[in-house]
Amino acid sequence: MLRRILHRIVFIRLRVDPRTQDYYERRIKEDKTRREIVRCLKRHAAREVFQLVKQLRERRA
Repeated sequence: MLRRILHRIVFIRLRVDPRTQDYYERRIKEDKTRREIVRCLKRHAAREVFQLVKQLRERRA
């Protein structure tokens, strides 16, 4: 389920987030494939989600 959520986050960001769109364009110019770029974006999104979960746990403790 988490993979599906990360997938959705990445593709929504590709449609609406200018920073993500700029990143995508830069990587395309570096001859990266769409699959490689999406993989990197998913990793970044996973790190962000992990940090949010970690913060929530610290607040509850």
